[in-house]
Amino acid sequence: METTLYDIDKMRNIGFAAHIDAGKTTTTERILYYTKRIHRIGEVDNGTATTDWMIQEKERGITITSAATTCIWKGYRINIIDTPGHVDFTAEVERSLRVLDGLVVIFCGVAGVEPQSETVWHQADRYNVPRIVFINKLDRLGADPDRAIEMIEDRFNARTLKMQLPVGLEADFIGVIDVVEKRKYIWDIDETGETYRIEDVKGDPDVEKAYEELINKLSEVDEHVIEEFLEKGTVSPELVRKAIRKAVLKREFIPVFMGSALKNKGIQPLLDAIVYYLPSPKDIGEVYGINPFTGEREVRKADPEEPFSGVVFKIQFDRHAGHLAYTRVYSGTLKINKKVYNSTEGTKERVTRIFLMHADKKEQRLEAKAGEIVALAGFKNVKTGDTICDEEHPILFEGMRFPEPVVSVAVEPRSARDEEKLETTLQSLTNEDPTFKIKKDKETGQLLISGMGELHLEILVDRVKREFGIPVRVGKPEVSYRETIQEMVTIKERFDREIGGNREKGYVEIDIVPRKRGEGNRITVKPEMDPELKERLINAGIESLSFGPLLGYPVIDVEVVIKKISDERESTPLGLELALRRAIQEGLRKGKPVLLEPVVLVEVISPADYVGNIVSDLGQRGGELEGIEVLTERLQKVRAHVPLRKMLGYVTDLRSITQGRGNFWMKLVYFSPLKKEDVETKIWR
Repeated sequence: METTLYDIDKMRNIGFAAHIDAGKTTTTERILYYTKRIHRIGEVDNGTATTDWMIQEKERGITITSAATTCIWKGYRINIIDTPGHVDFTAEVERSLRVLDGLVVIFCGVAGVEPQSETVWHQADRYNVPRIVFINKLDRLGADPDRAIEMIEDRFNARTLKMQLPVGLEADFIGVIDVVEKRKYIWDIDETGETYRIEDVKGDPDVEKAYEELINKLSEVDEHVIEEFLEKGTVSPELVRKAIRKAVLKREFIPVFMGSALKNKGIQPLLDAIVYYLPSPKDIGEVYGINPFTGEREVRKADPEEPFSGVVFKIQFDRHAGHLAYTRVYSGTLKINKKVYNSTEGTKERVTRIFLMHADKKEQRLEAKAGEIVALAGFKNVKTGDTICDEEHPILFEGMRFPEPVVSVAVEPRSARDEEKLETTLQSLTNEDPTFKIKKDKETGQLLISGMGELHLEILVDRVKREFGIPVRVGKPEVSYRETIQEMVTIKERFDREIGGNREKGYVEIDIVPRKRGEGNRITVKPEMDPELKERLINAGIESLSFGPLLGYPVIDVEVVIKKISDERESTPLGLELALRRAIQEGLRKGKPVLLEPVVLVEVISPADYVGNIVSDLGQRGGELEGIEVLTERLQKVRAHVPLRKMLGYVTDLRSITQGRGNFWMKLVYFSPLKKEDVETKIWR
């Protein structure tokens, strides 16, 4: 297959994102099949899906890592990233959205808007990603696309364009009606869905009503649409598509498509929609950064003739090529064996090989051009979010933000001789995954690994055992707490001591002020302070807040205001830094410190018969019920806020309560003060 086709106007960098089990990977698999990228349809449940290539993904039937692949449809090159739907792997979605131009958000036709799809939608809002919607699983019992559309409009305050109508629902679902062309697409010829029938449905009252609604909405975007409609009673499909594309790029409307990926229905029109409506790299326009040396704003165009620039959005270990840096090229052309400048780290690197990825398979290339998504080999020191660029034309793009881990476990090798190898391996995995952290307990010498949830850590430990061949013992999961203060304090601190033959001295006066929950930490200094000293003190302040006075957990939601420092004659930079560190530690001890625990929003979907027992069980775990929603005649959804420490191991308990028929999802929503009796138990344990 010819994947080296390069025409930036005919390129689409897109992702599929949704809640777990909405059908992202299944949809991706059909797209790869219909575009002739693969010759047999794989299935998630059988462990044969192309983009679920990790052994853990095949065994569990879930997507864990975002996989990149490329295909061609009607002369357009579509670069696809299939992202995970499980909340533990939200970081994979975050870093993918940072580099994508367009997004297909997939919703289940039965459940509609689910929690992780809300998270993804808001992440996409943050990066201003244009998107279209695909309502999947219309063959399932209880499927209701109109209800799903209402939920999208209500939850996201979004304005939708109903591009299709379903032909039948549930077991009777056989196709869709294209509202723009007033044609019916029916998949009843073969099981693969490769061929289908097309029928004209002009004059059908439901279709005409949907068409008029579409035209009325589009008249807000392009007045030529309503002018042609009033003049001729219809509008050419070309003009309608042009208006829809304009609406998508401006993020004014969200086109909605329908189908059943598992039953191979509705995928070809979705491919057409990706090509028609989602942006090319050129449509996204110029990207902005700063010159790391001058601090002035820099601009790059999506043009292969511009100076090279790109963002590394993922690091992945490959047995043959070493660490691969998945990179979105924003401008210019990168050739193999060329040196690049890592403007985030201030280092130079050499690119030894360039690959176009197809899940875990690699296609070697001689160069990468603006708009492309490639994997680069040869880097020695690069991490997720780094900007790489032409060293003669440096630019630094905005980095990526990732949440802090909330669950920890202790790990140790079964054999003492594997100790160093285990530490090296875990360090390597932290380079791949920004939400995975390791630290050594100073008292016990144990290695503690932290991540976004039990499943996240389970997968990482499994990789240590299988990929790296290190047998390990694992402790019980522990929640990662936080600390904060309840009262403002003012601290004055003087430091004066000889260190390494030099007299280091300094005086600081600071306020430590509690902030509202979720506002984060802030270090405030006087604007007229020397820039180098300012940076040094801010970094020292940030570090000092990384361990609290109670149990050494990170401190959150406080502001350190540096009100006064001694002048140059009476201080040294190191003396001031050490005075500040001491002042912050004393202030945290005096500011009525409190231990905070993570609280999660839990959603349980179960047959109605078990809902009473589920609610009772969540109540015993200290949960606060938010509500019960009826999804279908048989299924209900329970929503509650529960302390995370009470939810460890819940997957087994829920299986027992519902005889294996219940599913649950949870995400961190806030940190809450731990009750006094629980704090004492935690401290004296």
